[in-house]
Amino acid sequence: MADKTTGGLKAVEEAAIGSLPGIADLYDDTLLPVEQQGEARHMTGRQWKRYAQEGVTAYVESAKTAAREAAGSAADAAKRAQAAADSASDAADSARSARQYSGKPPVIKEGRWWTWNAETQRYEDTGQAARGNLMYATFFVEPQTGELYMFTDNEYSGPDFRLVDGSLEVVLSDGN
Repeated sequence: MADKTTGGLKAVEEAAIGSLPGIADLYDDTLLPVEQQGEARHMTGRQWKRYAQEGVTAYVESAKTAAREAAGSAADAAKRAQAAADSASDAADSARSARQYSGKPPVIKEGRWWTWNAETQRYEDTGQAARGNLMYATFFVEPQTGELYMFTDNEYSGPDFRLVDGSLEVVLSDGN
């Protein structure tokens, strides 16, 4: 191939190409002998560099695109990995908390509700009275006076009652 691209050049005719000294580096202003369409010409290092760059441009651009996509995918994967780690940590905390409260239902002490506190590892007073709402009215007749008394809880929402000619009636609606 050397004979085809350099054959007929004066430098080649005067000295064997293999006997020419080699160059250490190819600079932009380095001149290289070439043959193009049967004519001897020269080419600069800058032209060789441009030729090489153009030859790999398509590969470089696709490599850059692939690198950007890979970086984006890596960032997404890192975010998802962090989210998964956070979810796993939350799940572990929930499991620990569930173990703490398992078998520790609210209890009634001193007439109030007490609930388990996992942090202090003891029951704590909620301050809420432990009582139920009466869903019915109770009656009491005073034996000495014969007076009838009705007792209900403050939150009683049942029917009203009234005495009519000595009979106790249930009031089912406001209109009766």
